[in-house]
Amino acid sequence: MSALPFNNNPAYLRGNFQLEPVTALLKLHAELVCFLLIAFFFVGNAFIENSEKERVLANPQKNDFFYIDYRAIDPSSDARFRYVPLKLLSVDDDTLTFKVGNIAHTTPVSPSQHAKFDKALLLRNYYRVDNLVLSKTKVNDLVTSGAIYDARRPRNIYINGWMVLHLNELVPDNS
Repeated sequence: MSALPFNNNPAYLRGNFQLEPVTALLKLHAELVCFLLIAFFFVGNAFIENSEKERVLANPQKNDFFYIDYRAIDPSSDARFRYVPLKLLSVDDDTLTFKVGNIAHTTPVSPSQHAKFDKALLLRNYYRVDNLVLSKTKVNDLVTSGAIYDARRPRNIYINGWMVLHLNELVPDNS
């Protein structure tokens, strides 16, 4: 008999961790593993989008896009077409100047859904003629009230693969 407090079984020497029962359990519940991977993907994607929204709202820059319920700014606007994109034209000390989009939705939609009208970007009437000037405190109030429900910063000229800027509108990166 061995004087050692354990036997010489190789599984015992490796920490008694055996892969066979684990792989058998995974094979037995493959649908659960797939469900958990898909759920992890969607939760991770939502986390990334929310952090991007917070990053853009914390430090607005030229050519950022804010997605807003326009009736919070103008209650007399059409209630059926109230969710519009705002393109940030300039950032001053205490004001933000926006261009208001003409393509609106009846419900809040994702930035990708707004940007799917990228061919309309080539039209002259994609944005309204007049600019919208808001103070930073008003923008913060709109964010806390939920009227500004999303914000995105384009990568190059695209948001999620959809064109939102012309090439001549690109701002050089100062970093």
